[in-house]
Amino acid sequence: MLNQPQKPLTLQQAAGIAGVSPDTIARWCKRYGIGKQLHPKAPWRVDPVGLAIVASGDGEALAEYQRGN
Repeated sequence: MLNQPQKPLTLQQAAGIAGVSPDTIARWCKRYGIGKQLHPKAPWRVDPVGLAIVASGDGEALAEYQRGN
């Protein structure tokens, strides 16, 4: 069976998973590109795979993931 894409997380969900504050998740979204907003006031949508990689501190894996490898 093919891996299905995971649904994006809210800042609150991502914060609970990573054990950090929602503000930290928002900073990670901006700094590492693991989330997006449809417009500046819209809620963040956080990529769960990107979140796991950033939380683990593996910058090389994040770069590979974002390149599609």
